[in-house]
Amino acid sequence: MILSFFIPGLGLAYDGVVKKFLGYFILGLIFIGLWFYFGMPLDAEISNTGFCCYLAYIIVWIFGLYDTLRTTIDINRGE
Repeated sequence: MILSFFIPGLGLAYDGVVKKFLGYFILGLIFIGLWFYFGMPLDAEISNTGFCCYLAYIIVWIFGLYDTLRTTIDINRGE
């Protein structure tokens, strides 16, 4: 889970679930890229679209942490 804290889904790659990792990683890159494109708060105001992209990235990041935890627990149980 520590790996997924820094890069979305990286803990899944460590667990051997590479397809899920690629999904979280690509989604994270897309939302971060859109956040930069639509207005990262380098200027005085952030656009609503930029804020929504940032919020979507946070949701993907949190769900990636949760999915890494659940997948690791399932692997340790032998499922």
